[in-house]
Amino acid sequence: MSVVSTSALSSLEAVVSSLIGRSGGGDETQTKDDNDVSDDAVDSPPPPPPLPVRPNARGRLPSLPRVAGAAAAPWTPLSSPSPHKEGAAEVSAAVMAGLERKAAEAEARLRRKEEENTALRQQIESYHIRWLQHEIRIKSLEEAFHEQLASLQIDLACTQMVRDAAARRARDRESSLPPPPPCYRHGRVSGELHRKTSEDVAARRRGAAGRLGEEFRRGSQALESGAAALEKPTRPPWQPGVPNADAMGDLKKLGTQFRAWKKEYKARLRKAKAEIDRNRRRRSTCWI
Repeated sequence: MSVVSTSALSSLEAVVSSLIGRSGGGDETQTKDDNDVSDDAVDSPPPPPPLPVRPNARGRLPSLPRVAGAAAAPWTPLSSPSPHKEGAAEVSAAVMAGLERKAAEAEARLRRKEEENTALRQQIESYHIRWLQHEIRIKSLEEAFHEQLASLQIDLACTQMVRDAAARRARDRESSLPPPPPCYRHGRVSGELHRKTSEDVAARRRGAAGRLGEEFRRGSQALESGAAALEKPTRPPWQPGVPNADAMGDLKKLGTQFRAWKKEYKARLRKAKAEIDRNRRRRSTCWI
């Protein structure tokens, strides 16, 4: 029993001593290697510093390298959409389509209204230009009418002056003539007949001139009343409007009436002047 114990102890001691020897030798070897490395580090220069990280073409820093042993995220299957969500998506798509269609229709209507407004604005401007042209024409016709009226008044005044002068000369001549000789039954005109004839001629002359003056006054009043009716403003002067067809018709009618009256008055004036000249010549050649 003691022999077995002793041999066992001796074997254990041998194993422990071998283990201790191995561990001591390893330490010496490790120490030697460390000394060699430290000597090499002292003899060799230090390594250069690492280069800085540069951004790529998009201006981003490069991503860190992935670890090869990193485990990927587990794959999760996609959940199938529910029918309620599908119906809501279809309804929202239909509503959006309807809104887009209504917006397109509203834009088309707005574009048509803008075009109509532009056309109406151009039409109003053309009407305003035509109205201004008609106003200018009416003013020119009024000026011509007033000029013609003034010339006719001057002619009438001249005719009246000539008539008065002729009547005055006739009266002076009659007053300067000697009394007529006594009336004979045969061959001579009596003084009463001569006086009656001269009175008839003067009355006829005065009647022709009076009728002419009355006709001139009546025509002047008619034309002035027509011009006053045209000059009356039917609308405020600041408000543009469309030319009235009735006003243009009245203006044309008044112009035609004025031209006809002017022609007739000139003819009557020439006739009255000729009659006055004829009576003057007759009185100048008359002898008793």
